[in-house]
Amino acid sequence: MPDPRRPRSIRARRKLASSALLPASAWLLASACGPGAATPMPEPPTFDLGGLNKGVISVTLPADPRVLVIDASSGNVPSGAAVRVTNLDDTSPVVAGSENGKGGFEVALLVTDGQELRFEWLNGADRSEPADAIISRPDPIMPAFSLTEAPRFDCLTLTPGYVLDFGTATQATFSLKNGCKSAVTLANPRTRLALADFAVSGQLPPEVGSGKSASVSVAFTRGPAGLREDVLFIDVTLADTTIRYPVTLRAE
Repeated sequence: MPDPRRPRSIRARRKLASSALLPASAWLLASACGPGAATPMPEPPTFDLGGLNKGVISVTLPADPRVLVIDASSGNVPSGAAVRVTNLDDTSPVVAGSENGKGGFEVALLVTDGQELRFEWLNGADRSEPADAIISRPDPIMPAFSLTEAPRFDCLTLTPGYVLDFGTATQATFSLKNGCKSAVTLANPRTRLALADFAVSGQLPPEVGSGKSASVSVAFTRGPAGLREDVLFIDVTLADTTIRYPVTLRAE
C-alpha cells in the first residue's frame, strides 16, 4: 500500500525550499496572506512558508542533537502571535514559539526524515490556516534540512478548511467538494492522539462523486477541562494516488 503522505502520481504544488539541504539556522520567513478583496466573512490568512532563505545566525545547539531549531528572524507573523508547530507523524506535544517583535519566531522540535509538520499562528481570536510541509533531514544528528509543501489534490476543496473549531458546540461538520474528473474515496478515519473527546459521527462517506459534495461530522464529548485538541486523519484516494488529509479538531 502506498504511503498516504507521498503520492506516486502527483507532485507538491510548489517547492518551499531548494533540493539542497539548508543549515538548521535557516531563516524561515513566514508571511500571512489575506484575501485579495474584502468580503463580509473573510477567509483566514494562510501561514505561508514560501520564504525559506539561507542565513547565518549564532545559535546554541540543543543538548539533544536530534532536536532541530527552526529560526525565522523576520517575516509577517502578526505582532504578539503565538506560532505553533505540530508533528503530524508522532504524538509529541505541540511546540509553541512567540513572535519576536520582527514578525519572526523560533521553535525547537524533535523531527526525523520524512515527517509532516503543521505550522500555524494564533493571535487573540485570529488564527491562520495551517501550512503543512514534509521535512527532509537525512542525517538525524546534523543541523541540515529542507521543506516541501505537503501534497493535496487541487480539485478537492475542504470547507471551512483544515481546522474544525468547536467553540462550545458538541458537534461540528466540514464538507469535501469534489471538483475532480472522477470520484474520490475516503477511508481509514483516525486521530493523531486518539483522544476520547472526539469521534466521527456515523459512517464516513465511502465515496464522493465527481462534482459532488459530502459532509463529515465530528462529535465532541468533553473530558478534562481546558483546551482539547487533536487531528483527524482521512485517507483520500483519487485514481491510484492516496493522500492523508489532516483536519485539526479544537475545542476550548
